[in-house]
Amino acid sequence: MKRGHINKLFHLKDKLVFLEYLIRNIIDHSRTNQKGMVCLIKLLKYDDLALFKKDVISFLEQYEAENNLVLGVLQSLSEKDERPRFMAAILKDNDIGLVLLQTHPRQIILSKSVSFTSKEIHVIGEELNNTIQEIPGFIGEKKLTTELAMYISNVKGTQASVLMDQKIYKLKKVEKKTNTNGKLRKIIEKDHHTIKEWVYQFCNETNQPISLEEADKRAKIMINKGNLVAWEVNGELVSMANATRPTQNNITISYVYTPISERKQGYASDCVSAFTQFLLDRGYKTTSLYTDLSNPTSNKIYVQIGYEAIMDSIVILFK
Repeated sequence: MKRGHINKLFHLKDKLVFLEYLIRNIIDHSRTNQKGMVCLIKLLKYDDLALFKKDVISFLEQYEAENNLVLGVLQSLSEKDERPRFMAAILKDNDIGLVLLQTHPRQIILSKSVSFTSKEIHVIGEELNNTIQEIPGFIGEKKLTTELAMYISNVKGTQASVLMDQKIYKLKKVEKKTNTNGKLRKIIEKDHHTIKEWVYQFCNETNQPISLEEADKRAKIMINKGNLVAWEVNGELVSMANATRPTQNNITISYVYTPISERKQGYASDCVSAFTQFLLDRGYKTTSLYTDLSNPTSNKIYVQIGYEAIMDSIVILFK
């Protein structure tokens, strides 16, 4: 064989080796775990909603209650809706390990994930930073979300602040029945004025302030969907709750609110207890809800009803 041919073969071999290096260490972000095995971390971004659903829903359904937010929002979307701002999956060794979805301008939802090392979380942060021009904030499992937010904050030089420290609860069986002399009833159109005020107050108390006009719109939407209920005592509404984000086996209770004048009388407890039983009777195997850890009273009430804490959650925004 001529020397020129030998040189060409060596050049070709060098190129192949270099290409393999790129694939392993730059494109796929290979990392070695504690056992010395190579872990591949990749971010897979989606533009097609149907394909995204097809790929990630089975992963999310492994933990329906923990993933009630991302799963419920995703399943409510159709091709007729405006495309989500961001859809992605993080692959670990070519298997889905984390799902990300953004429909809200202020935050990206992070699913419950598989186990990631700190180095792998930093790789995820690097990928997100290279993929998204502006990252507004996250909501997700506390440990992962906090570490990811800290990395993004350091890289971008922005301030990360905690909007809400939360816990997700799940219930299979109601343990505490209602105590007060009242009844659960569906909210109807004639209740709109009261509900508008309650929605406005609820959002302000949960650090998500909105205008009265926006509260009016939200109240109309929830009333029209038919999943908003109230606890009624002597013909007066004293507490409310809403059912949202139904999945195959789970449905989430939200907008639990009692006006200040009616608090400390057990109305919220009775409303949630009766409503939870109603939803179980409709065929759901579990119900779930988010609580604000800064409100120990509500957390205690839900535990008494039969709810069990299943995951710590946090909302972090960047400034």
